[in-house]
Amino acid sequence: MEECFDKKEMVSTSVNHTLNNLFRYFVIVGGMPAAVQSFVTDKDIAKVLQIQKDIIELYRQDISKYSNNDKIRIKNIFDRIPSELNKKNKRFMLSDIDKNARKNRYESSFAWLADAGVSLPCLNITEPVVPLKLNEKHNLQKLFLNDTGLLCAMSLGNVQFDILQGDFSINMGSILENTIAELMTANGFDLYYYDKKNIGEIDLVLQQGKKIIPVEIKSGNDYKKHTALSNVLKVKEWKIKEAYVLCNGNLEIEEEIVYLPWYMVMFIKQETMPKEMIIEVDLSGL
Repeated sequence: MEECFDKKEMVSTSVNHTLNNLFRYFVIVGGMPAAVQSFVTDKDIAKVLQIQKDIIELYRQDISKYSNNDKIRIKNIFDRIPSELNKKNKRFMLSDIDKNARKNRYESSFAWLADAGVSLPCLNITEPVVPLKLNEKHNLQKLFLNDTGLLCAMSLGNVQFDILQGDFSINMGSILENTIAELMTANGFDLYYYDKKNIGEIDLVLQQGKKIIPVEIKSGNDYKKHTALSNVLKVKEWKIKEAYVLCNGNLEIEEEIVYLPWYMVMFIKQETMPKEMIIEVDLSGL
């Protein structure tokens, strides 16, 4: 699979179909050790779901135990993550919790969830240019959950069985985006998105070394419709040479756009520092 990714070659139809199906199982099971072990041992999604709900309850207990004076705000944010992600723009709006809420009162609550590894903030940027860190807009953000399986367990209805049956119409867009965000974080990327009225919204914007890669995440079969992505590539001053569309298809290239099956997100990794740039320091004499 990695060789196909590196050489930008199609995967065989049978292997691609099998791996896309396995990816759906990953979406609903997630990566919590107890949930994974249960699935490997029994293949019983109902048992996995119960374990996930127990973990969610432990999260809530930890919030009450360790979050001092912000516990009510933190719980409200935590419980709102699935519904906020399911909105059209997926942005986290404090007004949905409290119409009179102010960002500065909730900043420490957002920070607590991120520092505890429970949430994954995805900040809006003013423009997709290096370095993204200098283009952050802290007043606009998406908030993902640290584990896709837990997000499925917190969502309404039996989304697990809908996903396995290939029905992506219910909550699948937000769940799939959360899954990709989780895996991008694991691969060393900070999470950003871009949204401008004259361009449209780009689900994720990655900085890979000195290169910017816009990413669209598609849950349906119309994955070749991506107006915002095409608009971003037309802005010459941004010098973006390549974009990814993660989809349920096979690997395919059309000009600057690379279509990748969902599971190939595992090969999109942050660049590591070259060995010749690593400076060894002798501290033995200190």
